[in-house]
Amino acid sequence: MGKLALAKRGASRRNIASRKRKAKTNETGASAFQDLVTFFKSPVGERLIVLEIFIFTVMTLLVFILYRKELKKREELQVAMDMIRTVVVGTDPIYEDKDDLEILAAAQNISAEMQYFANLNDQLQKEIDTLLENLNNGWVIYEGTFYWFSIEIGSWTDAQKHCEQEGARLISVETREEQYFINKQVERHQKFFWIGVFKDKGKKWSWLSGMEAAVHYWNYYEPNYEANHDCGAVSYDCYYERCWMAFECDLQIHYICKKVPNDTWL
Repeated sequence: MGKLALAKRGASRRNIASRKRKAKTNETGASAFQDLVTFFKSPVGERLIVLEIFIFTVMTLLVFILYRKELKKREELQVAMDMIRTVVVGTDPIYEDKDDLEILAAAQNISAEMQYFANLNDQLQKEIDTLLENLNNGWVIYEGTFYWFSIEIGSWTDAQKHCEQEGARLISVETREEQYFINKQVERHQKFFWIGVFKDKGKKWSWLSGMEAAVHYWNYYEPNYEANHDCGAVSYDCYYERCWMAFECDLQIHYICKKVPNDTWL
């Protein structure tokens, strides 16, 4: 037999084998499909189908709920953004055409300013409370400064210490108007009061600050030159508006404290 005949016979056998395999595969596939159909028609298969439908339905509902929540968040965010824009533009119309990021930046600046003023308001309220407390405790206010006309008596040194305990100092007089105010208060009390003027080691009349009392308001024949009359006081019996008198520093009389508030009080 020739080679050509042998080749044809081999090809024919291969074709037959291939058709058999395809037929077998088709039979297997048909059988598997038939088995699947049979399974889904069974009670177990029906329960599986119902379970899959239930899971699909739940997943679909869950996705829908999440979508609605996200949509609601976006709506709420937009409402909040619109409110912020209204406030910012109402504060300064220059922001009317700005985008959301610029509006948020402006809102942050405004918030920082509001916080600053809120803190300042709290500080002022504390200062007001302190003012009211001092006034309720008998301090007198004049030109933004507190004055205490003591009820108790003591020496000049005691008076100085008591004033310091109150966060104040024995009074120094800085203007003619202030001295006039002091004179009126002393006249109303009808008592002598120590003030913060004294004779220093150089025999000069000075304030507790160390400054010389260049402007003074000595009464008639004052300061006298009697021994140890080295501390100044204010009398209610004045020569015109000149009310200062020199006494011995151990004399037990009333005294005037002066408290100068912080700059935030003025």
